[in-house]
Amino acid sequence: MTTSTSPISRPGLIWRALVLPAALIVLWTLLDAFGALNSDILVSPGKVLVTAYEGFADGSLPGAALATLLRALTGWVIGATLGLAAGVLLGLSGVARGLFDPSISSLRQIALFAWIPLLSAWLGNGEAMKITLIALGAFFPMALGAQAGCQNVPAPYREVGRVVELDRRAMLTKIIFPAAVPSILAGTELSLNIAWLGTFGAEYLIGTGYINGMGDGLGAYLAAAREYARMDQVLLGVLFLALIGIALDRFVLGLSRRLVPWRMS
Repeated sequence: MTTSTSPISRPGLIWRALVLPAALIVLWTLLDAFGALNSDILVSPGKVLVTAYEGFADGSLPGAALATLLRALTGWVIGATLGLAAGVLLGLSGVARGLFDPSISSLRQIALFAWIPLLSAWLGNGEAMKITLIALGAFFPMALGAQAGCQNVPAPYREVGRVVELDRRAMLTKIIFPAAVPSILAGTELSLNIAWLGTFGAEYLIGTGYINGMGDGLGAYLAAAREYARMDQVLLGVLFLALIGIALDRFVLGLSRRLVPWRMS
């Protein structure tokens, strides 16, 4: 038996993905070399590297990144767990769908940051408010994915369970939940993305705060950089947000490949 191979190897895909960033860095460097950059808008690559070195040396940059990551993961775990439970319940119970689905569908239409005034009035502007906002952003995509996965199990799968006379528990563990995994993973990917964006928004718009003594996050770092017109710090903060976001996305994608490899074919 022969196995089919992809025409483009994985290392090849990685190198291709790096072409555009590398070209932009080269263009950025050339513009700086010819004096075509306005330092009020875009500082030189060398200045950003110096700022990165200083940020790592005094611990401010990794501290901010770690604080943001902890907030994101804390809010995401809470929101995704509640969303998974709610989605499974709605997907399996017609009574629950009749009672809760219209309300959840309506609340899902509200933009995440539109919740800030209400949550601020209820919880203040501290850590509890930020975590709640992040959890809220993670809740709805996970609930929607879990509900769709459990509710839309193909009829032939259910028929197989009835033919072999599986009881309710076996039907759930052997038929419904395995069939729902792809939709649940799709909800996981989206909920983590929204949680990450919500974390930055919460830190940037709401202000400073502390979590486990780690200090302010990247959102506060960028807000301070804007106030002091430090474009080197702004660019560095944006770069760190992008890199951490990509790392989180790759982690979930790798998990998807392991759990449901046919989804990636």
